[in-house]
Amino acid sequence: MMKILKMFYKEDELVVTPTRYPKPISQVAENMTVITYKEIEEMNAHTLTDVLNTIPGIQMDIRGGPGSATTARIQGSEFRHVLVMIDGVTVNNLSDSYADISAIPVQIIERIEIIKGPASSSWGSSLGGIINIITKPAGNTKKIEGTVSASYGERDTGDYRAEVSGKVGNFGYYIYGGNLLTNGFRPATDFYENNLYTKLRWDMTDRVSLIFTFGYNKGNRGILEDPNFDILQRNNFEYLFSTLSLNYAITDEADFELSLRTSRRNTEFFLNQLSTGAELGVITTDEKNNGASAKLTWRHGKHSLILGADFDSGELKSDAITGGKQDLEKWAVYANDTIVVNRFTFTPGIRHDHTSTNGDFTSPSLGITYKVDEKTLLRAYVTRGFSIPPLSSTFGTGFFFVPNPNLYMEKVWSVQAGIESTALNYLWLRTNLFRHEISDAIDTEQLPDGTFTAVNKGKQRRQGLEIELKTVPVYNTSLIGGFAFIDAKDRDTGERLLNVPRYTYDIGIQYNDKSFKVLLKGHYIWWNADPSFNGKYSSFIWDLNLIKKVYTTDKKTVELFLTAHNIFNGSQYTVDVFKNPRRWIEAGARLKF
Repeated sequence: MMKILKMFYKEDELVVTPTRYPKPISQVAENMTVITYKEIEEMNAHTLTDVLNTIPGIQMDIRGGPGSATTARIQGSEFRHVLVMIDGVTVNNLSDSYADISAIPVQIIERIEIIKGPASSSWGSSLGGIINIITKPAGNTKKIEGTVSASYGERDTGDYRAEVSGKVGNFGYYIYGGNLLTNGFRPATDFYENNLYTKLRWDMTDRVSLIFTFGYNKGNRGILEDPNFDILQRNNFEYLFSTLSLNYAITDEADFELSLRTSRRNTEFFLNQLSTGAELGVITTDEKNNGASAKLTWRHGKHSLILGADFDSGELKSDAITGGKQDLEKWAVYANDTIVVNRFTFTPGIRHDHTSTNGDFTSPSLGITYKVDEKTLLRAYVTRGFSIPPLSSTFGTGFFFVPNPNLYMEKVWSVQAGIESTALNYLWLRTNLFRHEISDAIDTEQLPDGTFTAVNKGKQRRQGLEIELKTVPVYNTSLIGGFAFIDAKDRDTGERLLNVPRYTYDIGIQYNDKSFKVLLKGHYIWWNADPSFNGKYSSFIWDLNLIKKVYTTDKKTVELFLTAHNIFNGSQYTVDVFKNPRRWIEAGARLKF
């Protein structure tokens, strides 16, 4: 019986995001979701957007096919409150804290660790939560392994990928290259991107290793076509990031890690007149970030103590920024401990952040887990968190916008509690309650001369619950369910906040007999959008994924796959100029060796 139940409740699974060091997920007090590469593969996903759209508690505004610009909210937060990282490098830009998740290919992902709610005591600016992308490791055997896949769908949608990994002597490697393109399923939603990623590992000794990563993608996309205002908007982008990490096992109980990181982002936004094609304006940004982190870990008896420091220096050049250039420098020190006492685990943590633009902030946290028995785990977590105002709010310029260099950080006190259990036979169930008290929320205010500026004036309360469940397979078939409810109000007026998702439903059925896999999932979200947006979200969006193994040996596997998106032509969008795609179909083949 326990063998079956542990299919869902994997207490020995190690995660790194909560305290920045691997520990069993049964010791994690935060509301956390982990998505593995196997689950990603079963979705036939293209980019990170496709994956996040399946997770209860995360709200996505899908605006087109693969690669279309979109944002992620966690428990009703603003997109700027969600920290997205890959290999420890921040994906959010400096301008408006936008993370281009639709440009991140999924093939390089080993797993995604998501914390729903503030994660500031470990990571700094992350009032809404964190999405931490952990890439596939460099090979650890001499055997060369890899995957080659290709898919093609309607509107000339193609996704072509190849990866290989292995080890030569003390050097392990992982190399990936891919191309994603589509003509788009709504006006001005075409997308084209080439991407490259590599990870190299050198085991210098039994205790010392160096890891180097490099990622690059370049592409262009359509963003908006609005006949009412006779405008067309497009975007060119080029992203690069790289890391170098030294890992040293000082003793059996102590580890030291030093990591360096750098990233570059170049973007161009074009605004044209739709009817004539005349250029109305161009905004270019050139962003670079350099950073370093140091971390010391000490494990002894009941304790796993982490001491660390982060430093980042960012520079944003843009014709939409005061003076054409602004810098953001940050440094932080943090400490946390995981203390295991019988069935209890205590996780105290604290972090102090300094910024060159918006002052200092200290983020304490305390988490507790209690293992009731082999089937049930209780979690509770309280923390203080923050998000740094984006540079576009502090220093941005425009025809009708005035910068406000006196903005404060947005702040939150958060309390969460939950239960995860397999006490009901053949059913895994997780429930989480949350309450976020937000102050100094940034909003837009009109000045007497008719211009606008960003101000700290909001006090908000976001509270609700999430429920997730999955059944044990019966005749290779499992049922999947999820529900999230968010009550978001202005604490001063008591009015419900518009454009904050009110509730979502996720329903699915999964079949897997090892040679044939079927995944049917339906997603429904009530956006509670401003009526003037002319949104429409009264339908479930159903996607069907099929995977069939057609050839298998000890060394090779060939699979065919097919995905039917939005099979019932449902509508689910908040703004009428950003409608979701109608039904479309794609198919492909995958070779593993």
